[in-house]
Amino acid sequence: MNAQTNQNIHGKFDITVVTVVRNGERVISECIESVLSQGIDRLEYIIVDGASTDNTLEIIRGFGDAVTQCISEPDTGLYDAMNKGLRHARGYYVHFLNSDDRYSSEDTLKRVMPLLDSQSVCHGQMYYVNSSGDRKLLGEPFSRKRELKASRMPQPAMIVPRFMYEKVGEFDTNYRIAADYDMVLRLTEHYPAHFVPVPITVMHTGGISFQRPDLAFGESLKVARKHGRSWIGSLTDFALKHFKWILYRLLNQTRQ
Repeated sequence: MNAQTNQNIHGKFDITVVTVVRNGERVISECIESVLSQGIDRLEYIIVDGASTDNTLEIIRGFGDAVTQCISEPDTGLYDAMNKGLRHARGYYVHFLNSDDRYSSEDTLKRVMPLLDSQSVCHGQMYYVNSSGDRKLLGEPFSRKRELKASRMPQPAMIVPRFMYEKVGEFDTNYRIAADYDMVLRLTEHYPAHFVPVPITVMHTGGISFQRPDLAFGESLKVARKHGRSWIGSLTDFALKHFKWILYRLLNQTRQ
């Protein structure tokens, strides 16, 4: 069952795009333009602003009614804000687009929507761009065994039916970085995964997981253990991730 043949079951909106931002005046305009360029008529766009103190809100307001809803209030972090977006979403599908990310092209959603499965956790591919501008394409068919070793289903490439979030519950705000990894494992415990081999988003390095790999790896270890990965296996995964990260940083430094 795909999105194209089942539009009548989706209600007013086929998809809700949620962007979380705080003090993002440098990036928010391009993010909004990326969403609005998609050419989807039945698209709901919700921006959750964490009470920005710069010009972010003024920029958002400049787009008028093109932004369906803007919520601006203090929050306790990224996942608290994402949960607010989920509570207000009315689309059949929900996609989270970070304020410093972009869709891979102006017709990404138009190409992807007909390929979605309305009863599956849908996920595609994502371009990961490093500080040197090099692109790496991430995203592959889901395997729970591989996912427990390392997060391979990137959140920015996930387009998920809203009822599934309602079934498994909100993002766990006890995590600072790995709540999306936890959500992937919770969703796929109840629903099948459907891989769409299309680049959906472009993500740049610089987020908290890039700045604090120790925290990212540590939380990922806890999530994997929570979902059934053995203690020895999770510690081995943790050590390998640290080694690969150190090697990556060293290679990057030698190239600069």
